[in-house]
This record gives sequence, structure tokens and C-alpha cells, in this order.
Amino acid sequence: MRMRILEMSAVFSELNDGVLRAVARRMRAVGLAARDTLRLGGQGADVVVFLASGQIEESITDAGGKVLLTRRPAPGDLVILPAPRTSDRYVTSIYGLTDAVLLTLDRDGLLEGLGADVEKVALTLDKLWDQELTAAAAIAAQTASRTAAAIVAVFSAKGGAGTTTLAINTAGALARKFPRQVLLIDLGQPFGHAALFADLIATGSIASASKAASVDFESVLRGNIVNHRTGMGVLPGTLRPEEVDTLTGELVGRVLDVVVSWQKVIVVDLGTSLAEAALAVIERAECLVVVVPPEIAAMTDARRALAIFRDIMNVPDNRMELVLNQRSPHPPLDRAAVESILGRKMSVIVGFDDSRPEDSTLAGGLVIQHDPSSIVSRGATEVARVILSNLKLDG
Repeated sequence: MRMRILEMSAVFSELNDGVLRAVARRMRAVGLAARDTLRLGGQGADVVVFLASGQIEESITDAGGKVLLTRRPAPGDLVILPAPRTSDRYVTSIYGLTDAVLLTLDRDGLLEGLGADVEKVALTLDKLWDQELTAAAAIAAQTASRTAAAIVAVFSAKGGAGTTTLAINTAGALARKFPRQVLLIDLGQPFGHAALFADLIATGSIASASKAASVDFESVLRGNIVNHRTGMGVLPGTLRPEEVDTLTGELVGRVLDVVVSWQKVIVVDLGTSLAEAALAVIERAECLVVVVPPEIAAMTDARRALAIFRDIMNVPDNRMELVLNQRSPHPPLDRAAVESILGRKMSVIVGFDDSRPEDSTLAGGLVIQHDPSSIVSRGATEVARVILSNLKLDG
């Protein structure tokens, strides 16, 4: 059971079986009775805590006792503890809603079990804690400004068109205008890469939130959003391919009903999907961004997709924005040819930017952070401007 928990954890999952077994052997079980509270600071002995069974509520408070964040982890989830450098300012409290069992690992056990991998895991735990603090700030900002968010769908009829790169950098650009009030929902199937591209550690998803009790769905969903330092949040649709079947139109509609009250703008990366979940988003989207690569093979698919949006889904032309994304240095079609074939004007042209998007991902961040003057950065900023204008939020 301990091995399974470690294998499913975003922190430990990439370690080899030998290391996982060494760590599992050093974990100890701690019982927490219902209505009892366990308080943990960064200087305590335990540095890793998993919920093995039962129900608990985790809360993070500042030095003054103000509650910044509350979560209700599911069995198998990691309880995030304050990093040592912040221990004098924050405390994590674990309250037993029922009798529960925690699996804990102290510093010595972590060092002995991980060996050479200890630094990598320590950095990941620190990153998770930083994400928690960003989440607390985001919740405070969203609580102070309750409005119904506009929904923007980003779609491409062809894979490899750079849709996710544009979607996440555009969301980052939108967050400059509305800090902590922009959410990117990653519905790319079967593998979503938005969190990876933003150098974030995804710990939950829409699919995992769907398993929570109805009364806990909203809090679990909020807890599954990972927050980026640019001011945007990222909510994965799934973390594993086998979860794809859970992303029904009904579930995605339920998610949108919840998150629109927390944000100003919601950007949904649909990838190439026109499945039930994607159609549920497009029906509600106030702006549909269609990313088109200037390639001959992409034209037929793009024309068919636009016909579906216009003739079957009745999406008005003024709600659609077309973005020409040049992913190669010498595309076979120029702007005039693409516009002639599709019968639509391009709203934004994003030129070829060599390997800068991939370089930024390897460096751990967005293109607009690492190279604000790059072609993709300027393109994403222009797409954000077009979206704001379309939504009449550019005042």
C-alpha cells in the first residue's frame, strides 16, 4: 500500500522501485482520532505526510493564526508542509474529520531512503509549498472580486500546431492584466502538458475531483488547481490516460459552473478534441480561438472544423478568432493562401520562433517569462489583446 501511494505521488513517482521500497520501509503509521488536531511547522521532525485512510481537513495558517488555505485530501494524497525557511511564518494543521491513519517520513528517513535523489525530492517539495502560497494569494484575490468569468476555448484541428504553447503563454499574458484571476483548464487528451510547460507540479485533476463526495467537490477542485507565479492557475483535465473516459460533457459543465465564480477569464486548451467535453466548452465559450498551421494537410481539417462550428454549433463569426501559427521556417502556404482556402481573415500571425518555446520549457517556465521579446511571446501577447477586445475587457 505504501509503495502504491508513493508510485501515484507527483513527488516520488519517477524514482526507481528500489528507492521507493527504501522510502516505504522508513514510513511510519500515525493514528489521528476524530476531532483531534495535529499541528506541524517546518522545523518539526516529519517532512512528508500522506493520508493513508480516513478523512481529514488540512489548513495552513500564518503567524497571526489567520487561515490562508484549507483542503480535504483524499486517501493517498500528500499533505503539504511548510518549507523549513518559512517555518516561523506558517503552520499546517491536520484535523481528523473521522479516525484517520497518516503515513509520515522524518528527515533522517528521507535522507536514508532517497540517497542521491534527496536533493531532487527536496526541490520538488519546496516547489509544492511555493505553489500552496501562490494558491492562498489567488483565493484571497478571487474572494475579493466575485464576477462570472468569460470562457475562451483554444482549438486546433491538427496536432503539433503549437496550441498548448500558445494557450498557456496567452493565459500568462492575460494574467498580467488580471493577476490571480485567470485559469487555464487543460483538456488535451490523452496527455495534457500545460502544467509541464509552466514548470508546475500537478497533484490533482478534474478526473480525480469527480471521485470526491458532492459536498467536497468544489473544495477538492480548487485544491487541484496549481498556481503559477505569473498569476494564472492551471487545472489539468486528467493526470493519466486511463482517466480520459471520466471527462464527460456533464462533468466539464459542472466544473465550469463552479470555476466561473472564482476567475475573470477562463482559457480552455482543447487540443484537437471535438469529444463531448470539448463540445460542452465550445457551446459556452464567448470566444473561440482556432490555431491554424500553414500546412496543406491542415487545411481540409480546419475547413471541416470551421463548418462544424458555424453550421452545426451555430457559433457566430464574431466569436471566432483565427491564429496562423508558423511552426516551420519555410511554411508551404503563406497568409494569403490560408485566408483564401478558409475564407476567413487571420486575427493574429505568429511567426517561426526556432527552438525558443522548447528551450523555455527545458529552462522551467513560459516563453513570455524567459524571452519576452521573442516571436512567440509577442504572438501570445497579441492573442491576449485580441481576446480582451473580443470580450470587451480591454478598457
